[in-house]
Amino acid sequence: MLNANWAVPVNEEDPAACFGTLLSALLTVLPVAAHAKMVVTVQGPETVTDTRYEYDQAVIRLALEKTRDKYGNFLIQQTPVGQNSHRSLLTAVNGLYPNYVVKYSMSSKLPEGLTAIPFPVDLGIVGYRVAFVSHETKEQLKQVKSLEDLKQFEVIQGIGWLDTDILEHHGFKVRDGGDFDAMFTMVALNRSDLFLRGANELLGEWRTHLVIPELTYDEAISVYYPLPRFLITSDKNTELSQRVHEGLLAAYEDGSLLKLWEEKYLPSVDFADLKSRRVFRLENPFLQGLDPSWQKFVYQVEGEPTQ
Repeated sequence: MLNANWAVPVNEEDPAACFGTLLSALLTVLPVAAHAKMVVTVQGPETVTDTRYEYDQAVIRLALEKTRDKYGNFLIQQTPVGQNSHRSLLTAVNGLYPNYVVKYSMSSKLPEGLTAIPFPVDLGIVGYRVAFVSHETKEQLKQVKSLEDLKQFEVIQGIGWLDTDILEHHGFKVRDGGDFDAMFTMVALNRSDLFLRGANELLGEWRTHLVIPELTYDEAISVYYPLPRFLITSDKNTELSQRVHEGLLAAYEDGSLLKLWEEKYLPSVDFADLKSRRVFRLENPFLQGLDPSWQKFVYQVEGEPTQ
């Protein structure tokens, strides 16, 4: 029997192309959906190898499960493959899907029409940035002794990522990359130097990009800046916002959120071995004015040296 949290893909590009498949899925899920009080849309992967949103989806499901008794059953669907971060923000603003919710690197200002659920769903770990690089660049990074040394390397980041603004604020040269998978190839071929990723993302993305023979990852340095990521949604989705916030707090209090975090992220954090790196700490100037209460939920990395 299907549960009321079964995920259904949605396709905004060519609904007719998959009509038969969707019709079959909808007919199967119809008895369940009839009992679901809330349909929630989550972010699907940007590419077929993209695993970044699996944790987000699991966190949202966990929050909804924790509040099932109060708010009722739910049904989760996801957006189609191919929607990047910039487009996902437009999707949230335009309200294309029911109760669309997506993770967002917070700043003190949100686009008009959106609201943030004030909880750092990554527990702050994504602020520890580590680099995919070429073998040549990896050798060069072993000689980095100062922040000024590090700024000699070009960083590539996705279009619309707050990381770009933070790094440029501190004097880094940053190139925008429009295709997620292509950025791994760019650094592997020395067309850019550093592709910075969260310590929690390193292991999974390394495994899925082993097919790029020139690609490797740096083991010498890390860049840290506070980067709380909240779930955001349309400000019209008041019940969803309240429900997910209550669910996140409940899951944090009973330990189930940390258990999920450790299951999904701790192997990669251990693999990144932050305590063996020179960590350069940067201010995030775009958090000024943001309620700092999120900081009490940040995961504490043990034995991590600072610069």
